[in-house]
Amino acid sequence: MKRLTTYCFLLLAGFNVFLARYLTFTAPKYESAIQNIFGGKPLLFQAESVFPYLWWPWVGVAFCIVGVTLSLLGKPKGSVLKNVLVVFLMAELCVMFLSMAVFHLPWLSLLCGT
Repeated sequence: MKRLTTYCFLLLAGFNVFLARYLTFTAPKYESAIQNIFGGKPLLFQAESVFPYLWWPWVGVAFCIVGVTLSLLGKPKGSVLKNVLVVFLMAELCVMFLSMAVFHLPWLSLLCGT
């Protein structure tokens, strides 16, 4: 495990496991709290479409495990794995930003009065 990409993939896998476990426990409670606050009114489409699909961190874990395995085997060159790692980080940050923005959309609609 001399490669930096191996450690980065391991760190990302651990972070994704933590995030997946955290979302598994908090998202249902958060959804029911929002339903109680809004009095049963339907939520925005984006918010209702994100709550059931909290499996995306597990996809990140699987991808990171594949990255660790490839890094340990040394199959692709180190520069290829670094590029894959950067693309994966950008994609995951986009998904994390969009999902957290959707988690806060109900509060924005409450503040705006819609």
